[in-house]
Amino acid sequence: MKKKVAGTLILLSFSLLGAEKLTLNEALSIAYENNYEYQNVKLEKKNADLQVKEGYKNVAPKLDYTGSYAVLGNDRNFMLNDGSFSEDRFTHELGIVQPIYNGGTIVTGVKIANMAQELIDYKLIQSKSNLKLGVISSYLQVIAQNEAIKVYKNSLEEVKIAYDQAERKYELDLISKSDFLPLKSKLISTETSLIEAKNQADIYMIRLKNLIGLPAYEEIELEKLEVQKYDLELINLEEDIEFALANSKESRISELNTEIVEAQEKISRADLLPRVNGRLAYSSNSGEARDSMDEWYWTAGVEVSWRIFDFGQSLNSYSRSKNETKKAENLEKKSKEDLEVMIRTNYIDLVKLNGMVEAKEAELEASEENYELQKRKYNEGIISITDYLIYETSINDTRLSLIKTRLDYYYAYEKYNENLK
Repeated sequence: MKKKVAGTLILLSFSLLGAEKLTLNEALSIAYENNYEYQNVKLEKKNADLQVKEGYKNVAPKLDYTGSYAVLGNDRNFMLNDGSFSEDRFTHELGIVQPIYNGGTIVTGVKIANMAQELIDYKLIQSKSNLKLGVISSYLQVIAQNEAIKVYKNSLEEVKIAYDQAERKYELDLISKSDFLPLKSKLISTETSLIEAKNQADIYMIRLKNLIGLPAYEEIELEKLEVQKYDLELINLEEDIEFALANSKESRISELNTEIVEAQEKISRADLLPRVNGRLAYSSNSGEARDSMDEWYWTAGVEVSWRIFDFGQSLNSYSRSKNETKKAENLEKKSKEDLEVMIRTNYIDLVKLNGMVEAKEAELEASEENYELQKRKYNEGIISITDYLIYETSINDTRLSLIKTRLDYYYAYEKYNENLK
């Protein structure tokens, strides 16, 4: 309830104050309260809890009532309006049935319900983890696009200055039209890139709002993320893999799926065994709709049922269940192998991106110094417009690449940690 109130307050603050800064943690909090898929998993957990209660109640005795009405005739004439003798017959029975032995079906059913409850707990964790990574990815897309817009705006300002200078030189016949046109083309292409970047940012923002459950018309701004350098020497890959294979949500989900199938195999085997129920009944069988209490009688006993022969149908079903168990065991092994590969791959990506961030930061620093030098040369007429545009395009590409690499690095670290949980 407190979480729902908190989410509502956040939404109200956006509505009342206009475009507010939304942090990543706030976006995650809103998503946990509003995302449809995550809410459905929560409902599945409630159903799993109810299934456990149902399983335990199968052990308890059941009270049922049966009643019937029939007309009995003493001759072959079915028409009752011709004077033929007939007798009304009313039957009532209140019975209590208590399962005594059913091949372990009820006990195994309770175990399955408990395992299904634990399974949905892990699936809820998995759903929340997937939602978290989805929100982070979408959030980072918006941040990256906003940063790209800044790069294009800065580039447009730089190109406009150079364009104005070149235009004056062209009007004074200091440069030719062929020297002037590439700069004009660059100005137009930069304006186009800026418009495309803004449109893409709007699309990414709408996707983020849909994911976290905010209306598309809600005006929000995202708080910029500070991407820190992570000390990867603190990560022990082999220990993390060992821990994940024993404790992670993916590992436990695969194990529980196998355990549930194994339990279902036991239930299938129970069809080959007899079933024993205790029954206590209070009955009446008379020709009156309402009987006196003297006409009611009770019976108590034990009911035994056993399907002795069904052309091997139950045995075939049991054999099929055994095959399903083997399939589940194979899937569990594959799931754990895939999990190990994924963790190792994520770690390699993280190490690679860690190095790429350092390399691109150094590359940008060098590019900025070189660009300032080449810009001075262009202003002094030492280099041509074409040379200047080459350096201007290069530094923009470096800036955009660094932005993407930093955010990829942030996401890779979050993804690595989530796969261990």
